Amino acid sequence: MKRQFIFLKYVSFNMLSMIGLSCYILADTLFIANGVGSMGLAALNLIIPLYNVITGIGLLIGVGSATHFSILKVQNKAKEASLYFSIAMKLALMISIPIAVMGFLFAENIMHFMGANQEIIPIASAYLKAYIIFTPFFILQQIVVAFIRNDNNPRLASIAMLLGTLFNIVFDYILVFPCQLGMVGAALATGFSPIITLLICGLHILWKQNYFHYLPCQINKNKVYQIISVGIPSFITELSGGIIVFVFNMVILSIGGNIAVASYGIISNLALVVTSLYTGIAQGVQPLLSQSHGQKNTSLMSAYLRYSLMTSFIVSMLVYSCIMLFPQWIISIFNSENNFMMMNIAIQGLPLYFFGFFFAGINMIFVSYFASVQKFKPSFFISLLRGGLIVIPLVMILSILFSLTGVWLSFPISECLITLMCLILYRKKERA
Repeated sequence: MKRQFIFLKYVSFNMLSMIGLSCYILADTLFIANGVGSMGLAALNLIIPLYNVITGIGLLIGVGSATHFSILKVQNKAKEASLYFSIAMKLALMISIPIAVMGFLFAENIMHFMGANQEIIPIASAYLKAYIIFTPFFILQQIVVAFIRNDNNPRLASIAMLLGTLFNIVFDYILVFPCQLGMVGAALATGFSPIITLLICGLHILWKQNYFHYLPCQINKNKVYQIISVGIPSFITELSGGIIVFVFNMVILSIGGNIAVASYGIISNLALVVTSLYTGIAQGVQPLLSQSHGQKNTSLMSAYLRYSLMTSFIVSMLVYSCIMLFPQWIISIFNSENNFMMMNIAIQGLPLYFFGFFFAGINMIFVSYFASVQKFKPSFFISLLRGGLIVIPLVMILSILFSLTGVWLSFPISECLITLMCLILYRKKERA
């Protein structure tokens, strides 16, 4: 029973944390849909891939460095463990500041590249400029939360993320409606949220509960390589969501225009929240898998993997039941203009697209499993497959054959094929 309790503790708190993170954009979606309308919703959906890139960089550094920290911690190598934290913080600033500056200066060009037309570019670029300047805080948030979770304090990490989200929701309402700031207000509310999360996470250090410390150091190329080796699957997993949204946006624009993209905006934003549940399972079990691997306890690793897959299936059943039972109610939350065309497209797409999460959850857990036990090649390979190697050709072909129905079907078919590959790679590892 002890291992089940530990599993539930880490996974449940991390699922709450990741829901909090995903709700940054979901809150924006709700208030923009009701305060700006369908064009604001379409604009936000074109920005989502950039959100995935920023979150992915945070995961790349955070998961990669915190995993090494977790292994070294159980081996009582305090100084070396802290070096990974120090290098991670330096990397975050070196990468995030140029992104923030370039994103602000070239917002219109970026949105044109993302597929925005002349009707959408002004509102999309206004949101992007206000959002992108907070990039350092979004990336630092991912790193600090990952370290606190791996430092045996998943409760504080979860509380910090949820309070950041609560701040976002409250100030989304204040800035979009009473202050009438529209897209810019939503972006500012989202941007300040990670600052709140970081301040709360600071209690872990203030209360002297931290095993990790910041140490003055030089960027060590070998340690950067080790961080990237472990973190790259998480980066690609997150980035894959952005790539899929980007490609789907382009295809859907060519089939149904801005209204169809707005409909897909509902689906993709809901998918972002659902994906966070599986990310929560995968990242929540990661410290446990890493610690078990460091202790060479294979039976415990297998047990944690089994619990993760069972949890994923239960989540999938609950999510899909809600999608099938309440599709009109879910869509109506985002459809303040009562646009019949947008409602019709979204209702057709929801059940087809969301069936893919039965497989996507399994795939995300296997990516985390292989990375946590330092099997980097299979982890990287699965991440590449999820990064678009299968779904992009599929969506191109199926959209030609079956129009929007083909677009929705491409996601579950690709994830199903990847699940089969995960099982093959896992069996190969077990026989080795």
